Amino acid sequence: MKQAKHWLWLLSVSLVLSLWACQNADLVNPGDEPVSEEEISLDKEFGGFDTSDELPGFGDQSIQSDFAADETAADPVAAEAESSIVDSGVPAYFVRITWGKLQGDSAASDRVDWSGYAEVNRGTLGVLKVIRFERSTDRLLLPRESRKRVDFTSVTSRHYDGLLFIIIDNDTAAADGDGQFTFTAGAYSRTFSFSELDSLELIESVDDQGNEVSVVSRGKMVQPFAGGFFSGRWIRKSDRRGRFIGRWIDSMGNNAGYLKGIWGERGNANNGNGMPGRGKRVLFGKYIHLDGRFGGLLAGGWGYADDSDRRGWLKGVWFGRQRQVLGHFKGVWKSGRAGDGRGFFHGRWVKKQQQSESQ
Repeated sequence: MKQAKHWLWLLSVSLVLSLWACQNADLVNPGDEPVSEEEISLDKEFGGFDTSDELPGFGDQSIQSDFAADETAADPVAAEAESSIVDSGVPAYFVRITWGKLQGDSAASDRVDWSGYAEVNRGTLGVLKVIRFERSTDRLLLPRESRKRVDFTSVTSRHYDGLLFIIIDNDTAAADGDGQFTFTAGAYSRTFSFSELDSLELIESVDDQGNEVSVVSRGKMVQPFAGGFFSGRWIRKSDRRGRFIGRWIDSMGNNAGYLKGIWGERGNANNGNGMPGRGKRVLFGKYIHLDGRFGGLLAGGWGYADDSDRRGWLKGVWFGRQRQVLGHFKGVWKSGRAGDGRGFFHGRWVKKQQQSESQ
């Protein structure tokens, strides 16, 4: 893992230096024609993706339908929580949790009851979004009896459900020490400290039927953080390469756009601009706004979890039209078998001005 972190640091530096040196080379002009699938390659700069605007959803209706916006939760406590984050010095935490068959499984017939609750030991806990909830089986139990706890019912089969929480650590009379957030859904239960929620991304197995829980969170003082989340499908095309598609989500859980890209092991020795050479695990992609306007180019790396070649981590940098660094992204992924079209990834993105040396 230390080697992976060292390589990712070198990747970021090499990208910035090479792009700075080529600023006047006019490699790709805004407004160029969108790149065709045949031009996409791990051996090209940014994988062959350019800074052109696109049709909404990259012109793919299935992307817009498969990655539809999450529904706003009818939680009155969330409105109270949102209004309180304008108060100076109040820490806020945004926690996005999904559970079930994260990769999707069209053959699954079992129904799993995930009904449970989320609770904090201090502050205010609100629900901003419900994710893939079905009205017949999934709902928040309202009205709530406490601003610190929310109960819910959830049943999954072929796919997953989820919730986006906001935690406001606004108890002035709370005892010193770290706050705690407890999440219990069916057979899964775990307590996180508020300090853990400041920067967290994970996938945890729940049973031997392929059910899992993914948690991505981010802390920010006073106001919604300058960043958000992303989620979608991490698809394996062969043993060591594939593609990803999904959505770009703001800090309050609203769809902000779509992204797509490629991942794999780079085949060439180098491409002459300082990019890593043969065998390096890289990813490249492109993010667009909902209306198709260019949002950013993504470049980074990926790796396997210590105990599996079917799940792992991803991390990198995203760039603007002029190849300037806009921020960083980080997440986790889970893949299916080569060619089955299944997979899942989940992470967070943060604008450059929000970065700290600890990240």
